[in-house]
Amino acid sequence: MRTKTLANICLLSGCLVFPSTACAQASSFDGAAIQEFLHRSCEGKNAGMVIGIVDEHGSQVFGAGKLDNGTDDEVNGDTLFEIGSITKTFTVLLLEDMVNRGEMKLDDPVEMYLPESVKVPSRNGKKITLLNLAAQDSGLPHDGTNMVRRIPNNMFADYTADNLYEFLSSYTLTQDPGASFRYSNAGIALLGNAIERKTGRDFESLVRERICTPLHMDSTYVSVPPELKPRLATGHLDDGNRHPRMILQVIIPAGGLHSSANDMLKYVSANIGLQPNALTPLMQETHPIRHAESNDPVGGLRGATAMPWYDDRAYQTPDMDFRGHAGGTAGAATFMAFDLKRRRGVGVLSNAITNRSPGIGWRVLQNASLEHTDIATAMPIMEIVGIGTAIGIDSDTKALRILSIVPNSPAAEAGIASGQIIQKIDDTETAGLSLTDCMKLLKGPAGSKVRLALVDTESKEPKSVELVRKKFLTSS
Repeated sequence: MRTKTLANICLLSGCLVFPSTACAQASSFDGAAIQEFLHRSCEGKNAGMVIGIVDEHGSQVFGAGKLDNGTDDEVNGDTLFEIGSITKTFTVLLLEDMVNRGEMKLDDPVEMYLPESVKVPSRNGKKITLLNLAAQDSGLPHDGTNMVRRIPNNMFADYTADNLYEFLSSYTLTQDPGASFRYSNAGIALLGNAIERKTGRDFESLVRERICTPLHMDSTYVSVPPELKPRLATGHLDDGNRHPRMILQVIIPAGGLHSSANDMLKYVSANIGLQPNALTPLMQETHPIRHAESNDPVGGLRGATAMPWYDDRAYQTPDMDFRGHAGGTAGAATFMAFDLKRRRGVGVLSNAITNRSPGIGWRVLQNASLEHTDIATAMPIMEIVGIGTAIGIDSDTKALRILSIVPNSPAAEAGIASGQIIQKIDDTETAGLSLTDCMKLLKGPAGSKVRLALVDTESKEPKSVELVRKKFLTSS
């Protein structure tokens, strides 16, 4: 639910070069390396992390750090965390269950299940369907435009179904439903609301009965029962202070569940058929890619998107096929992912928002090294095309400046140094352009050329350099 925005001075037009062995071909995980990483990163700290792994050989759970819930207990496989937007995958699975039972149809317009007074926006004669909401291509924005943040670090606390309906009735779509991916808490919340109205039951009871009970997930709840609260980890904000809990109303289907690593591994196992269940065929309906390339800067998602899974452009060899989903609240960072071809999965749960659980989880699934990985900055191995420069807009001069050069990149081979100003990209002056506009000019397919007019710190005369873009593996 909560996304982090990268500082606009450090976007990459290239990437770090990693050895071709960065993604090992082994079919099992390196449990010792995972435990060493957790001890190094979390041992003795008030916030902790649990990493669960599962493959055909079974499952394992590793943890370090504390629950910080008034006890000195360490986190483990039974610790309960807020799982944030991973909840969205449960909401979409509920939809598939509704369809399987004949209670709904994917191509039903969502307006069929809402009060008559609600005006759901449409565009060019296309109505928003339940499928559009599940695939997050409805055209609805990240959050309702009428959000009022009355409670610090609890932006959804006062947001009711009536507020959601009010937003819908006044919103104008900027893209046709189905046209492209657009991450939307509001859209998934609306889907959950429609399911509740159709069944006459609340979201939690439906999840418990239709998903948790068949999968024997005994620790997954919206409202944690009293007997399980000693296992509930206290969340931590950016500044390290405690954040006891999120308060959600209509947004619950987009991010309201709590769960444990042990339960998440059961969920993953059912998705990849390691523990086949009646829900497995319905889960498989959520896996096909619906948008091959998505770049949603507001939602922070990249790459191929399914329903609502995505691959975040994490590097994959031909024998891999990744799906994953992250979850962030004001005090927790969680992630789960699986490889459909190798039938392996991972769950990462943390009670600190500053811990980058998605980057760690992708790296575990990729079998990438965790030896030098920082828990707060971890990124997956990715394959991108570029020239090997990090660029930014100088805060004083507003000039486009090269911040750093990737070793062994086209920029490094051409002798380009950090600190130089890019005056032109091909024939376009960079003065007055936004960083986003400059990034677009630098992008291009592997093998294509780009010409830069560079000015260094000593000479005021521009120097023209032509570079050929190529592919890199990167984790930055």
